[in-house]
Amino acid sequence: MRRLEWLLTGGETQLQDGSTDKNPYCSVDPAPPAPRRSVPELHSVLLDEGLSLFERYRAMFALRNLGTEEAVVALGDGLQCSSALFRHEIGYVLGQMQHPAAIPALRAVLEHSKENPMVRHEAAEALGSIGKEECLTVLQSYLKDQERVVKESCEVALDMLEYENGDTFQYADGLVSLHPLISERRA
Repeated sequence: MRRLEWLLTGGETQLQDGSTDKNPYCSVDPAPPAPRRSVPELHSVLLDEGLSLFERYRAMFALRNLGTEEAVVALGDGLQCSSALFRHEIGYVLGQMQHPAAIPALRAVLEHSKENPMVRHEAAEALGSIGKEECLTVLQSYLKDQERVVKESCEVALDMLEYENGDTFQYADGLVSLHPLISERRA
């Protein structure tokens, strides 16, 4: 609702005048990035659970669009907020950024067995998109996780990691062999 209100009150014009960063990821986000502020100011908004989700999302997308290591670390702190939905979105954004500075925070989420499975799922996929050797080790250790969504996300993430480090046209080729019906059709 807040995004629609923002659009109806000239939100697109606000973006065109340069007051906020453009989205370098070409995704359709649920909120526009916040107007340009310092990373500490955006970090403060991101973590302020007394603010609306819309304002906190704006800070999250502004930090993502900055793309600096400082912004990545600030976003990683958002993985400690109380809302599982918000933590899931932070994981998604960190995956978009593919910045190695996110690895410790994402690894901590994946390793926390009491964390919401959808948050752990997003952390796994973000690690796969970062594609570093350290990510490979972490993802492999959760291939037999008790949570099916986590286990399957690690399978997908490992294929993403292979794609990020290879020269294949698309990812998920490795998943074909995991499904008997698909493997049978290809044979």
